[in-house]
Amino acid sequence: MVQKITKLQVFVLRAPDDGRPHWVSHFIAPRASEILVRLYTNEGIEGFGLATSYAGVGQIVEAFRSGIDEQILGIDPLAPERLYQKLFALTSQRLAHERGWRREALIRISAAVDIACWDIIGKTAGLPLYRLFGGYRDCVPCYVTCAYYRDGKDLAELRDEMQKLKAQGHRGFKAKAGGDRPCGRHETSGACSRCHWQRQGSDD
Repeated sequence: MVQKITKLQVFVLRAPDDGRPHWVSHFIAPRASEILVRLYTNEGIEGFGLATSYAGVGQIVEAFRSGIDEQILGIDPLAPERLYQKLFALTSQRLAHERGWRREALIRISAAVDIACWDIIGKTAGLPLYRLFGGYRDCVPCYVTCAYYRDGKDLAELRDEMQKLKAQGHRGFKAKAGGDRPCGRHETSGACSRCHWQRQGSDD
């Protein structure tokens, strides 16, 4: 019997709004917004997938309210590439225009659903995905993305942030830099100061 997706649930995850938006070098992310998709199959296996949306999750929610789940239900989750191509192809099809499905929403939905399908694949096989992909290590190095720009955030607050992350056990850091307003060599100087404080906060 072919495994099929029989039901899905969508959850919106948002960080609390404290009035100080995060921003990087080229756009503002007012609040951290994630979409969590939960897929159910006729064999009782569930899969979870997560995707980030910087454009807001409203258009994603509207896509599900207007029937995009019809494109997902009944599909074999063990063929994730077929489903991904089906959803991504909607970005250039008339149906998406008629239903009001935005390209940004379709890309985020296809990403979350794809991850959920791979979760189902691993559970069906009874193996972690790294084994299915041919991997052999049971641990890998990781890093935390940090040091986002925020209105009123000074170097002291930046250093406190880095030290807090280090206290949580993080050892690898991907920090933001280069987001100051263009002002010639002073912009480079500001970025260098940020990098210096980021390094000071993360070093032993």
